[in-house]
Amino acid sequence: MNFNRPLSFSLSLLAAAVLAACSSDKQPASTTQPQVHTDASAAVPARCSESEAKILSDFSQYQSALDAAKRGDDMTAQQFLAQAGDSAMAENVRNEWLKSLGARGQWSLFQNEYRKLDAKGRAQEVQCYADLYSGDYSKAADLVKATGRLPAGCTKLVEAAAASGRLNTDDAWRRVRGLLSNSQTTDARNLAAALGSPFDGGAQGAQEYSLLSVIGREARKSASAAATLSAMESGLSSAQSSFAWGVLGHYQAQSQNMATALAYYNRITDRKQLTDEQFEWYARAALRLQRWNELAGIIQSMPAKLQKDPTWQYWLARSLAAQGNSSRAKALYEQAAASGRNFYAVMSMEELGRRVDTRNNVSAPSRNSLNRMAADGAIHRALVLFKNAQASGNSKMRAQAQSEWRFATRGFSEDNLLTAAQVAYDNQFYDMAINSADRTDHKLNYNLRYLSPFKDTTVRYAEQVNVDPAWVYGLIRQESRFVMGAQSSVGAQGLMQVMPSTAREIAGKIGMSTSELYTMDGNIRMGTWYMADARRNLRNNEVMATAGYNAGPSRARRWQASTPLEGAIYAETIPFNETRDYVKKVMTNATYYASLFNEPQTSLKQRMGVVPAR
Repeated sequence: MNFNRPLSFSLSLLAAAVLAACSSDKQPASTTQPQVHTDASAAVPARCSESEAKILSDFSQYQSALDAAKRGDDMTAQQFLAQAGDSAMAENVRNEWLKSLGARGQWSLFQNEYRKLDAKGRAQEVQCYADLYSGDYSKAADLVKATGRLPAGCTKLVEAAAASGRLNTDDAWRRVRGLLSNSQTTDARNLAAALGSPFDGGAQGAQEYSLLSVIGREARKSASAAATLSAMESGLSSAQSSFAWGVLGHYQAQSQNMATALAYYNRITDRKQLTDEQFEWYARAALRLQRWNELAGIIQSMPAKLQKDPTWQYWLARSLAAQGNSSRAKALYEQAAASGRNFYAVMSMEELGRRVDTRNNVSAPSRNSLNRMAADGAIHRALVLFKNAQASGNSKMRAQAQSEWRFATRGFSEDNLLTAAQVAYDNQFYDMAINSADRTDHKLNYNLRYLSPFKDTTVRYAEQVNVDPAWVYGLIRQESRFVMGAQSSVGAQGLMQVMPSTAREIAGKIGMSTSELYTMDGNIRMGTWYMADARRNLRNNEVMATAGYNAGPSRARRWQASTPLEGAIYAETIPFNETRDYVKKVMTNATYYASLFNEPQTSLKQRMGVVPAR
């Protein structure tokens, strides 16, 4: 497929053509439907376009309208929504305004605006306020099972449901314990009071509050935490002691004290008290120690949702295979392999003797389809913002262009997603090209899913420092999605997200100017050099180097075991959620890029290899 062909008509001309065909009558957001055509491009939407000046005007007012909605300035929010049209900007302002209206109890206005909000775009907190107003506590039964912080409106819904006696009390008290363990004491206190047993006067409430001496964020770190809990245990219910042992086990597992973690977890008598995260670390503790029989039992006692996760399908299959149950293991590998193109899907596929296949199973969209897609009003809005952001260097405008793109493609068929992905690629909106192509399950275009722009430059610098170009592309795809001016919250810059302090160090070593960090060529040169340096300093191991690139080399070393460890086990037991996810995605990306580049190393398991002992 030729991915560099130019659009045959300018976006402005296409937009003008669609605009001329659009009715000037403005429709409410809830009733506006994409128009569809009955020719060969039947699925391509054709929503009315606005002029570039109108789109930019909306953006110039957007932040002030959003701020006004949050602080309850009803007039400013109304004025913006009256002229903003159907867009991500309008949807965000309406959601924030509805949160404010719900918090203030302005229910008449809330109902009016709530009806205008697409169900697919409702914020969770807005839905909670709607349920609170209507007295519908059905969703509260699920919300109360969460043990972490909820948005204010959802917290109010749960408390109202508790006060009305509409919650499972075991779930509600489990949430109280979770809130205490996360230092959300006020929410815990309010929920206990709503349940009729406050901390300062109720028997159960007081007992739950006493758990803070063990499960509090600082208390759990104490060397005496387990002894304290053991001493308290005779006065606690099975649910209370089980939750507390789960907290202590979770802390020890994340601290890489896996034998201690398992000992604590194994004192639990009611595994239903475990949160999903605690359950997963229970399994990771057994996995790190390669106690396959124990791992199988832990996974098989997980909630059904976790058992269906390809992560635990794969590791249950591995544990069953280690025990000689190959037929059951094969069935689980098949289930995990069918879950998509994620890390464990590929690992499972390889256990079944297959390899990644990057042959596209769809043809290129027609020029007519591409032209219609580019002229769709919502797509046009995203592209206008993107192009102006690129020209001006406005990072907030670029972020809004991304939001508008996601809004525009929400609910798209797979054919439309791939057509939109090609339009994004043709306009160098690379991150949204990947975003759209990555959302298809059956119709697959790997050239769009795994883009490789700047290839001459990337391959040249990768070869200079003897690193695999597929690995470099796997990392760039995860770091920046090929956003040239990407900047992280901590200041990492560019395609390869190099920190300025690291850039200064690199520049001094290889004779570059630090200003080159902000150019495409310089950023790739610095990033590839740093990948090679990280690998060299981390036992020539790509998995450790990938972890070190994200979290720092000292942490990558700290996560090694005292004996050689399978790379997949090392990755799965990284205690930082972001880095664990990052390593698995970068290495999976690299495997797909290797296939696209016709490289020999297309086995993910071989690429993960073995991490040497500490």
